[in-house]
Amino acid sequence: MFEYLITRPLGWIIEMIYSLVANYGLAIIIFTVLVKLILLPLNIKSQKAMRKQQKIQPILQELQKKYANDQDKLNREMMKLYKENNVSMTGGCLPLLIQMPILIGLYQVIQKPLSYLVGVDWMAQDVIDKVYMLRDAMSASIGNLATQTEEMLARTYQIQLSQWAGIVNGPSDPWVLNFNFLGLDLANTPSAALNYLMRLDFSNPGVIALLIIPVLAVVSQLLTTKLTQVQSGQNNKNDSASSTANQMSKSMMIMMPIMTGVFTFTLPSGIGVYWIVSSLVQLIQQLALNKYFDSKGEEVIIRTPERKQLHGKKSKKR
Repeated sequence: MFEYLITRPLGWIIEMIYSLVANYGLAIIIFTVLVKLILLPLNIKSQKAMRKQQKIQPILQELQKKYANDQDKLNREMMKLYKENNVSMTGGCLPLLIQMPILIGLYQVIQKPLSYLVGVDWMAQDVIDKVYMLRDAMSASIGNLATQTEEMLARTYQIQLSQWAGIVNGPSDPWVLNFNFLGLDLANTPSAALNYLMRLDFSNPGVIALLIIPVLAVVSQLLTTKLTQVQSGQNNKNDSASSTANQMSKSMMIMMPIMTGVFTFTLPSGIGVYWIVSSLVQLIQQLALNKYFDSKGEEVIIRTPERKQLHGKKSKKR
């Protein structure tokens, strides 16, 4: 079901984009921006929720001082405050959670570009014959391919099949895709660069330069995570260390960059390109929405369990 609901629609979109731009990396970037624009209403809602989280921070600090010696009471009062104001401690994570199925589906599309960008029918006899022909033609130079079945090659080595088709049949072969983007060879993974560096072989700079992808991915993830924490008020040093929101914030600050680095280093380079662009667009959207909300001015009503209504009006800037 995931294949039909997520992966195939994503593949169709990227196929349409690639048919227009004829570049693998550029198609992923345009796709990423398109996804972020589609998710913009969700990001606006999440941004408003984070601003409300920031508004209730002074009340949270009062509760933490008042019930400093009664952790159970503090937690109950905090939950009441969150419930009264319809504030979710995980509101800032919602866009990320929504994007996870997209990321999983995109991995399949990037791992199998001939299936989703070219539309190869792997059950067709001429396709099966072509796969075996490419395998036999390349086995002498690449080695250890003779034991690979057509099914294994189609499932795991589609990027390589695209490259082999170019080597054996020339660039006019319909299976040949343009994996070169700004001098980067997106047909490889960033981890492949280590093999070259360990041999002190600098003959393929397009692969070695792929190491910049996980670095940029980690930096962009750090920036977006930090901004999300600031906006939701989870970065306040006066908050109790036992605060659930604060603990989640600290965990995200540590785990997300680590996960980002591991994923973008070991997975196909297209995933890293998507991750970087997605984080940067998210960062720009958050900053732009902040500026918009600040210039527009808004009224935020904060309610406490003890008093049903508390002020919180924010006037427009003049």
